[in-house]
Amino acid sequence: MKDGREWTPCYGNVPCPALYPGQREFPWLYPYGSQMNYWNLWNNPEQMEDEMDTRRLRELYPLMARRLQPYVEEVCTRLEYPGSMMYDEYPDQLSLRSKAREVWDSASTGENFGEKAPKWEELQDLIGVLLLQEMMRRRKRNRGRGILR
Repeated sequence: MKDGREWTPCYGNVPCPALYPGQREFPWLYPYGSQMNYWNLWNNPEQMEDEMDTRRLRELYPLMARRLQPYVEEVCTRLEYPGSMMYDEYPDQLSLRSKAREVWDSASTGENFGEKAPKWEELQDLIGVLLLQEMMRRRKRNRGRGILR
């Protein structure tokens, strides 16, 4: 049993993040990432406004595009390093098609589409457009930081 005189960072009956290291203290404050991401956005109001516009417009995507978007973001996150094909001046069609296929493979294993599961041929254009749009958004964001080279 803990000694009552022992110092504790928590007050009252509030759950303490120091006692539960896997949980954040206020998870609703930063739903889209860590606190450091928000500090960077607050220092640049134009970039924060662009991020909020992007989130609002993505809510208007059709259902299939909303289901595929997290997989597209995952592939683009893996491509976000200097010298990546995402930052090429002219990305080639073959590498874009292979990345779109990688998105489809991970989405088909991760999602439960049910008995009316679409085929690759039906969604390759949609995945390609989502991939190009996400790559363009990240290129624009990183161009302002000086990473794009």
